[in-house]
Amino acid sequence: MCLRMFTQELEQKGELADGDPLNNFFKKIFSQGDEAQQRAMMKSYQESNGTVLSTNWAEVGSKKVECTPPDGMEARKWEM
Repeated sequence: MCLRMFTQELEQKGELADGDPLNNFFKKIFSQGDEAQQRAMMKSYQESNGTVLSTNWAEVGSKKVECTPPDGMEARKWEM
């Protein structure tokens, strides 16, 4: 099932709060996940600079998650 269909189904059931549906969708996944899934989501998102979101701790727990920007985009490091 694609993300859009799943989100629409949750909205029809009243399971998503008002606001950004995609953000609410990820909040729901996070809140219903077990500790390993939550840990995987936090680690993958932080290490990839927001370009990867994984719920598979077995995959992301043992290595660094690389930044993978969308096609046609370039990841840059900002100097402070």
